[in-house]
Amino acid sequence: MTLVARFEAYAADFERTYADDDWSRLEQYFTEDATYSTPANGVRIPGRQSLLAVLRAAVSGFDRCCDSRTLVTTQGPREEADQVSREWEATFTLAGAPDLRIAGSERAVFRGDRIVLLEVVLSPETLARLMHYREQYLLPRSS
Repeated sequence: MTLVARFEAYAADFERTYADDDWSRLEQYFTEDATYSTPANGVRIPGRQSLLAVLRAAVSGFDRCCDSRTLVTTQGPREEADQVSREWEATFTLAGAPDLRIAGSERAVFRGDRIVLLEVVLSPETLARLMHYREQYLLPRSS
């Protein structure tokens, strides 16, 4: 199996996990010492269980709070040495709020057939838009 095929299997299982919240399904794709990184905000989370917990929290705290989420790969995935990368666009909808459209990229560094580094790259402007949308439309309002 190529690394692209392995990455695509992970991405498909991520979408299944998004639907049913079974995060144990994704363990097989990461090394025990895998790291999750988002350079735009300086987050770097070591360890497979911590990585999966951060992904789950991000999905639960943003994606699932919206009415819908559409994720489309716009370039790739492409393999170079031990890495697979892709560019994507996501659209989030929420009743009473404008649609949020963002773009970013993802890079998975493999050790064998498992991901040792998963890096999600957003521009600082995109991260700021996400945080503003979350604060404006998703966080509960205090009276």
